Amino acid sequence: MIKISSVGRRFVLLAGVIAVAGGLAAWWILTAGRAANEGFDITDEGYYLLSYRWWDSNPLALTGVQYLYGPVFEWFGYDIVKLRFFRLFTVVAVHVLFGYSFMRWLRGRRPGLPPTRLWEAAGTVVVLAAGGMCYSWLPQSPGYNDVVLLGALTLVSCVLWMATAVDRGTSVPFWILVAAGLVIGVMVLAKWTSVVVIGLIVITAVVVLAGQGGRAVARGILFALGGLAFVALVVQLFVVRLNVAVPGILDVNRFIAGTSYSPAELLQLYWSSTMKLIGQTLIAHGLLLLATAVAVVARWRRIRIAAAVFALAALALSVRRVVVDDGAVGGSQHIPMYAETLLAAVLVAVVAAAGAVIAGRAGVTPRSRLSRENTRTWVILALLVLLPLVQAFGTNTPLFTIGFNAFAAWAAVMIAVLTGIWATPIVARVTVGLVLTGSLVATATIAYTGLFRYPYRSVGHSQLTAAATIPALNGMYLSQPAEENFSRLAADLRPYTEPPGRPMLAYDKMAGLVLMLGGRPLGEAWIAPKERERTAAGVEEVCRHEHPSRPPLVILNREISDREINALHSCGLDFRADYEQLAPARETIGLEIWIPKAERPAPPTG
Repeated sequence: MIKISSVGRRFVLLAGVIAVAGGLAAWWILTAGRAANEGFDITDEGYYLLSYRWWDSNPLALTGVQYLYGPVFEWFGYDIVKLRFFRLFTVVAVHVLFGYSFMRWLRGRRPGLPPTRLWEAAGTVVVLAAGGMCYSWLPQSPGYNDVVLLGALTLVSCVLWMATAVDRGTSVPFWILVAAGLVIGVMVLAKWTSVVVIGLIVITAVVVLAGQGGRAVARGILFALGGLAFVALVVQLFVVRLNVAVPGILDVNRFIAGTSYSPAELLQLYWSSTMKLIGQTLIAHGLLLLATAVAVVARWRRIRIAAAVFALAALALSVRRVVVDDGAVGGSQHIPMYAETLLAAVLVAVVAAAGAVIAGRAGVTPRSRLSRENTRTWVILALLVLLPLVQAFGTNTPLFTIGFNAFAAWAAVMIAVLTGIWATPIVARVTVGLVLTGSLVATATIAYTGLFRYPYRSVGHSQLTAAATIPALNGMYLSQPAEENFSRLAADLRPYTEPPGRPMLAYDKMAGLVLMLGGRPLGEAWIAPKERERTAAGVEEVCRHEHPSRPPLVILNREISDREINALHSCGLDFRADYEQLAPARETIGLEIWIPKAERPAPPTG
């Protein structure tokens, strides 16, 4: 009988982790690449792209993300498919960086590990596999949520490099501190509410640097401020003047002040929705959490056998619940269901960690490595537990809707727990390992179905077979009805949309139509039915400075309101006197198209 050494067993284990996690990561990455030229959402994705298309001439925007992706979109020749691939590249690159940074730091917290780079590789691919949640339901084109999420993971990576240096007793490289400042600058530009997650990460960084004394903290702050100042300088000199960009962002935030949630209302929404999710998760997977707790403290052989049976049964029930309730299916309609799955996974790790620490200190079980961690380590792990929810602050939806796209942070926590409870009974370790593996499988299926079966406000992959003929959608595939409707509308409006760049108003949520027709927004690119005052204020703000060179085309999927008609008055236009409908709505894909009367071709004389 051939005996395998402990080194050999570790090699096989790490190689197996790399194979499984790598396969799951490849699944969602290849799916995202395959879907990059499929489908187009004229609402949110259209809004992103329209603001990027006119990034340098329309300063009215809710955030400054257009100054990040706008130049990239322009560099790609306004090619949507290339921009989607760019997003995929950034998602993969940042998750690889975060995964490697985490495993590099964790090696110092786990003495006795095999001296092989397979350790870092295994953890990195696990984190990368968890990154598939970025494709769970959002549009494929990048937006400010991507900048905040990826920026937060990059900033945490900087903190992990700081912690590694402190643990090793060496000075933190200055470029890590400067890089942290650069990332902070980009995040604030993309979405100012990111200051919440930035603040949490900065507090963690201060705790980490304090391990080397006050001078190290002061040095870190100084270099980070230098990086932040460099971002401001680059934006000012090469992208957009800050005295143009900042007032535009402030104006839009002033427009929405009376129509959006107040801070107190947002906090109430966040609290109530999070508590509801936790309650639902405890009901659905409470037995699994209880089984984990029992497995961790099981001291005697008979109890361990009973704990193993209990854990196996609880796992089976949880898996059944996930399958029956679509807890591993992507798409916006499945967010509440898969949120339970992901939360249950990290709660298993939290319960196992708490049980191992308490049982070890009470003498019930041998003390595990996790029970001997220092304050810095616990602060970092707490940051990773909170990160998915905190990075979503500012959204007007429940935090988990956006937050769980950062599931990679929780995958890292689960790795830390699994590798830190090696002194606990094998039942506990196997349970945590199986839950981690199951969560990665769920992530891959969520990404796959979110891209192919339930893409954002689009039909599924099997119906996206018609090649787009509109130049703005070059290289993309739509459903046959959508392609026919869009191309017919573009042909009907061609006499009024050439040359490109004509102002257009598309009420409501049809920014993508403006992009397809080669138009530009008059005021904000975003037009929503519940924010008519905001839209009208944007039109008035533009026309207060200068009337458009050509009267805007007006596209309606509803009746125009008096407030919007009054806004056009500020542009010197009388909608009722100056406009007429191009054709009955049934002839213009169900939309009302209003054109200036002066541009209607004269009827031929007999």
